[in-house]
Amino acid sequence: MARPRFHALLTIPVAWHLRHRWGYPGALALATMGILIDGDHLIDWAWMRFTGQRDRFLAPLHAWELLGLSAGLAWWLRRRPASTPIAHELPRMVAGLTFGWWLHLTQDMVFNRPDHAGAYSLIYRIWQGFDRDRTGWGNHKTFHQWGHSPWWTWL
Repeated sequence: MARPRFHALLTIPVAWHLRHRWGYPGALALATMGILIDGDHLIDWAWMRFTGQRDRFLAPLHAWELLGLSAGLAWWLRRRPASTPIAHELPRMVAGLTFGWWLHLTQDMVFNRPDHAGAYSLIYRIWQGFDRDRTGWGNHKTFHQWGHSPWWTWL
């Protein structure tokens, strides 16, 4: 299971390389999103701690649909005139966030190996009631085995 420390091994070098294209704010946004998106697993952790159930996969930011919205926002911002320094950097920062998000979800698909790509579709997970088995995690018997441990052990 890919964890933040493993995402950092790929994301930080990519961000460092792309700092020339997007500047340091864009590179920092890429590294931040590529690693810290996993903070949404704390919602899963809280669900498990308070309900005792490990049969759900919530992780709302692990969603191709939201990545698509972010890409659309990056495209839209790039086409708007930049009248302030922040407006000049914002398209690069959103592009960095979007690329970091894509990098993260792609790593998760490759290393976590869900049964199908629907596991990272928020609409599909909602449709399936966030049920772990029906959303593509049925063959992962150690899924969220860290749910009864302190939250920081997952890092």
